[in-house]
Amino acid sequence: MVEERITPEERKRFHKILDDSIDKMNSPKNAGKGHWSLLSNEELQKMINIENAELDLAVCLNRYIETENFDLINYNMMMVDNMRGNG
Repeated sequence: MVEERITPEERKRFHKILDDSIDKMNSPKNAGKGHWSLLSNEELQKMINIENAELDLAVCLNRYIETENFDLINYNMMMVDNMRGNG
């Protein structure tokens, strides 16, 4: 029998992280932004690169690390959503 790589407890924790990340997209700060379906993969990739640099700085400063990770999660989800034609 093959052992699952992700335990049920980890899956539950990961879903909570994803929910928290999605909640950030619904924050007042992000309310006025256009829908990601209007962005190309190239534009989204540039945004991912910027967010990755912001995460790098957050790690160096030891602050805002979680929120910068949420941004990266969200931009990557947006790109996959667009690639699946859901926009």
